[in-house]
Amino acid sequence: MKLTIDRTNWKFGQTNINIFMLGIVYKGVAFPLLFTMLDKRGNSSSQERIALIERFVRLFGKEYIDSLVVDREFVGEKWIGFLNHNQIRYHIRIRNNFMVYLPDKNKQIKAFWLFNNLKVGQYKHYDKIVSLNRELCYISGCKLHKERGISDYYIL
Repeated sequence: MKLTIDRTNWKFGQTNINIFMLGIVYKGVAFPLLFTMLDKRGNSSSQERIALIERFVRLFGKEYIDSLVVDREFVGEKWIGFLNHNQIRYHIRIRNNFMVYLPDKNKQIKAFWLFNNLKVGQYKHYDKIVSLNRELCYISGCKLHKERGISDYYIL
């Protein structure tokens, strides 16, 4: 199964409502399966993310996870380390200016530089491993559009 994690936060009167959920993706639509009410505003922690995945694994088994799709707010060394250690495939969107380390070149750069030569609409899989928050992974990117002379990218 393709899984996704997302979070929504709003206020109902004086009460903060922050729902952190895991869903199953079917035909491009995510259906909520498990959720946790966070007793705070803002992002989830790595430990809260890990707990949600561990809950899924206890209920259904790790063998049912094909991959996990998450947005830019769900990054972090401990979180990515957990996914790598447990061999859970993931697709995490990262910010264009996120710093990645290139072990083969022994240098650190902003992620978008790997895709700067693309034309709008083109995509590329960077075929060498990179380090993201001290965790090894592969990244791919697409140049989306150029607005006021500034390019926008979608980087996973």
